[in-house]
Amino acid sequence: MATYRGAETCITVKRKEICMQPLLQDFLDKWVYPTGFSGPGLDFRLRQTERCIPLWDKLVTQAIQSAEQDLKAGSDEWKAARARAGYAAEGPFMSIKQMSTQILSVTVDEQSKYIDLQRMRARQIWDEVKHGQLHADVLLRGGWIKREEELMNDARANTQPKLSYFGMTAMFPHIHPLARAGQHYYIEAMACLGISATLSVIDDPLIRHQLRSQEAEEMMHFMEGKYQIDAYALTPEDQKPIEEVFDFLLRPWVSEPSRALGGST
Repeated sequence: MATYRGAETCITVKRKEICMQPLLQDFLDKWVYPTGFSGPGLDFRLRQTERCIPLWDKLVTQAIQSAEQDLKAGSDEWKAARARAGYAAEGPFMSIKQMSTQILSVTVDEQSKYIDLQRMRARQIWDEVKHGQLHADVLLRGGWIKREEELMNDARANTQPKLSYFGMTAMFPHIHPLARAGQHYYIEAMACLGISATLSVIDDPLIRHQLRSQEAEEMMHFMEGKYQIDAYALTPEDQKPIEEVFDFLLRPWVSEPSRALGGST
């Protein structure tokens, strides 16, 4: 049961009231809770969802605040900073590295069992490379670079030191074919929510084109994780590696840059 308190929506989870941003409540109502599945996979996903909600809400709040702060800047450099960070996360180098690891998490003898996963993940290779191009397009159209190749010499456009993303991604071939579903569900939901939050504040046409052009694909990536958990995580053995991914992703320090990987904090 949801109640409304000012700008926030409040729900009760395990007898504890959790208040959240309306954008998050809308996301939950439209995309998280509706499903054509029932059974242990769905039950497992909903338990993990309860763990994700507080951090998803924190992400929405921070994204709104960040967008509002950007609009107060005295120059357009914030647009370039956003584009460089996006390119670091989704440029061709990082995209191909990220997607190849999840393709390799399914061994040859498991291909027939996980063929749906492989099709989804193969499609995502193109999506991520396209998103990198969108970030480069902001820098090109804004006049910060003349050619995309210039980004290859800019560490800001090629460094992604967060353990929650590429640190874990590199390990998926060594864990379980379904492990990536946990990252899809948690992280790609953040991508969807971050885009929605930013679009709710920023009217700049360059930024809106950049985000609108990848919005549907980020949603598809989230739905990959949702589908894979609902349809495949049916036994404790299959649920365990996914839950361990959530255990790692939900640690408070995981989303911060690591000094060991070149981060500044």
